[in-house]
Amino acid sequence: MKYSIILILSTLIICCSTDDKVPNIEVNDTNNKSKNSKLVSGKEKIKFDNSNPEMNTGNESFENSQINIKGNPTLDTPDNDYLVGKTSFSNDRGFVLVNPKHCSKSMYLRTQVYEAFIKMYNTAIQEGIQLIIISGARSFEHQKSIWERKWNNLNSTSPKEKALEILKYSSMPMSSRHHWGTDFDLNSLENEYFESKEGLKIYNWLTANASKFGFCQVYSDKKVSDRKGYEMEKWHWSFMPLSSKLLERYNRKISIGDINGFQGSEVASEIGIIENYVNGINNCH
Repeated sequence: MKYSIILILSTLIICCSTDDKVPNIEVNDTNNKSKNSKLVSGKEKIKFDNSNPEMNTGNESFENSQINIKGNPTLDTPDNDYLVGKTSFSNDRGFVLVNPKHCSKSMYLRTQVYEAFIKMYNTAIQEGIQLIIISGARSFEHQKSIWERKWNNLNSTSPKEKALEILKYSSMPMSSRHHWGTDFDLNSLENEYFESKEGLKIYNWLTANASKFGFCQVYSDKKVSDRKGYEMEKWHWSFMPLSSKLLERYNRKISIGDINGFQGSEVASEIGIIENYVNGINNCH
């Protein structure tokens, strides 16, 4: 009897331990024939490129990521480092590694954001629309590398002119919404792509449906929305149930003196990086 009990308990432990880490994500993509359409089963490990700056470790796999598909859009109180991108997405339980079928490269998003995207993705697929995330959460170091590469390639006469040119379409480090894991870029980084053929079809679908899942095109046409800051980005979408809360906390906790540690940071105050760019958004109200 004693040995029978031990055997039964051992069997239960083994059964429970094999599936606890495997997320059960239902994605309806029977019409998806793109290179990103491969279904990743719970027991199939996908190794990612260690050189990708959006990744914080070279040993991640989709199987090892955690996602609560039934989660609610809640948010623990973030510290200042999180708000400016100085955090490790792979070590933050609020973030999840995105399934390769949904993205063009390895990346993280906040769990609730990814949950909402999956719902939007499934609906879009059923209507013949293919959505692919091409950029998700970005750390301070990742944004810094983007910013300083552009900074060093410009021959503008003054730091202010350089900054204003880059800020047409790229954020200063410590001021990007991508730091929060609530925003992502879809399908293309060119507005022209969304103005004809398949791109126009995708954009029209997003403008008609994305808000149903909590997403907003925060960098809309400035002539229409009367906002400041970045030029229009038809590819950039934000999960407002979380990002609006984070923007409020950013405005309370981050001051212009916190924006530093990269080339050109000395002009952050002069150009009004927080007032004109961090807050230069369309709220989709």
